[in-house]
Amino acid sequence: MKEIKCTIIQDLLPIYVDDVVSKDTKELVGHHLLTCQACQKEYEQMAQTLYVPIENKVTLFEKVNRKWNRKKMILIGGSIVTTVLLCLAIFSYVFHYAKPITYSKDLFEIEQQQDGTLVSNYFGKSHAGTHMTHPMKVEIDGEMKNISLVYYVETIANSPTSNFLRDDERTGPDRFELPDSKAVDAVYYGQFDVEKVIITKKQSWDELLKEMTLIWKR
Repeated sequence: MKEIKCTIIQDLLPIYVDDVVSKDTKELVGHHLLTCQACQKEYEQMAQTLYVPIENKVTLFEKVNRKWNRKKMILIGGSIVTTVLLCLAIFSYVFHYAKPITYSKDLFEIEQQQDGTLVSNYFGKSHAGTHMTHPMKVEIDGEMKNISLVYYVETIANSPTSNFLRDDERTGPDRFELPDSKAVDAVYYGQFDVEKVIITKKQSWDELLKEMTLIWKR
């Protein structure tokens, strides 16, 4: 049989490596490789070359795409959570972060009724709440007196200068009766923490009352 040229064998090697040749061609190339070191070396180099089939390329693309989609979902989910937390923080600050309303004669007035009870009048547009105490016996200038402490608080949504929740349609001040007010000798206005005075003793009554404003006395 006439010997086949190496150039022809080398042209057949790619399809021989991929095993897409006929049986006769496969035997022909295999027989030649047994006797030709040059073609055998070419075959070995070609066989060691990594060929990625089309279906593997598609699978790799799909894996990358799925991984990117997961990252996008994580980013979107993280953005949603961050936005919700930010909205909750803003809502909490606007409606729940309260600070004391500074005392002013234009805003507050203690009114004594004919039966001896005391009524607090607030003339501001709005407020978020009121802190008050029942009468407490305190020694002031050597005398034991029943005093009540009170102060109003505001939030951004409820303050004397703004009201996000409603239009103010009141025709008079906001009024409430002080608890057990018939026994009260004096009313002080200002932020207080009775626990610091009575329980922990971190502050004396004199120190606390110096920080407050006497707004009524009998």
